[in-house]
Amino acid sequence: MNKQNELQKQYQIDILADKAGGYVAPPTEEGLAYTDLFFSVCRQFGIRYNRATPKEKYFVEEVTRVTWAIQRGENVGDSFRPSFSA
Repeated sequence: MNKQNELQKQYQIDILADKAGGYVAPPTEEGLAYTDLFFSVCRQFGIRYNRATPKEKYFVEEVTRVTWAIQRGENVGDSFRPSFSA
């Protein structure tokens, strides 16, 4: 394929991306791991997120956030806002 055809194809992709609001990047490994953790927390507590009440959603989001931080070795002390605290 010659250089002109390659540029033309790239231009067409740019037009489609602009119509869609920009390019979409594939998920990162870290993002996929967080999503897996989130859905495992949902399963653990029997919560279907799409049908959950606002209170249930907050619960699984907070459990996921704190669990993620602990798994990553973050300090869950003074500088870390613990879940469900006043």
